[in-house]
Amino acid sequence: MGRALKLFAGVAVSAVCVWLSMRDVRLTEVLAALRHARPLGFLGVFCATLLGFWLRAVRWRPLLATEKRIGGASLFSATMIGFMANNLLPFRLGEFVRPWVLGRREGISKTRVFATVVVERVVDMLTLIAILGLALWVHPISETSEAGRLTRLGARTLVVMALALTLVIVVLEHQPKLMLGLVHKLTDSLPAPTRQRARAVIEQFLEGLGLFRDLPRLLWVFLLSVLMFGVVVLGVQASLWAMRIDLPWYGGLLILVVTAIGIMVPAAPGYIGTLNLACVAGLALFSVGKAQAVPFSWFYWAGQWLPVTLVGLYCLRREGLSLANLGHVREEGT
Repeated sequence: MGRALKLFAGVAVSAVCVWLSMRDVRLTEVLAALRHARPLGFLGVFCATLLGFWLRAVRWRPLLATEKRIGGASLFSATMIGFMANNLLPFRLGEFVRPWVLGRREGISKTRVFATVVVERVVDMLTLIAILGLALWVHPISETSEAGRLTRLGARTLVVMALALTLVIVVLEHQPKLMLGLVHKLTDSLPAPTRQRARAVIEQFLEGLGLFRDLPRLLWVFLLSVLMFGVVVLGVQASLWAMRIDLPWYGGLLILVVTAIGIMVPAAPGYIGTLNLACVAGLALFSVGKAQAVPFSWFYWAGQWLPVTLVGLYCLRREGLSLANLGHVREEGT
């Protein structure tokens, strides 16, 4: 699929999701509800979002496990630039931008850093599965409603993806010779410079998959993951309070997992539409109607999008980079 077609498909997905979430709701009513939101709640989600990303940057350090100690400023800057890129640029480019920015600043292998981003995604999914298990234990989801069926389908997809990626990473870590042997066979016919480059890239990537060999480091990473998602839940709770929506104490946990599943769907930059529809579906599990759910979805989306984009752009400028530079990251490779 060409890049233009992928971009069109992503925008189309977002447009459909926005339409589905806004269907049967008047825009004037949504705007009125947002005008009556508690401003302090927006400050709460704004701060919780930045604190959550700071914890994500802190968690990145043990994932890297490099001989060179990387400062917190570098980790936070690369993290914010990467997620800002996801908000403004297509194709989830931020997943490539983060390792590129950190590798460029610290002079380390970008390919090895990218491997830690892959591991990070696995850790995220495993942590979310644990949170989902807790939420379902206290609030079982019935499949009698459309929201319940979609949530259960998304949960099953999350579990399958997490287990598959974990299995792949564990196999690659414990059987690196198999991967290297396969790469050698596949690259034998290539010109010498290209062959050496491909083999070096794979070797650097495998070096970045070291987390599952170190139990103390693995436990520390999962602890930081729980803290990070706990802060995200605080942001959800602040948004619920701002929009005057009352849910049980575990409501934020379930909304967190449902929105995390929703934004996995490829869409336009900024998770627009997919996050909104996921918020509406998550609140429907607690019998919250669209009249409240739709304004909440836009409030929460803005509370996530604004701080990440503003701080990311500031960090980008401090790094002496521009959005145009980031647009070529994928072509440059790692």
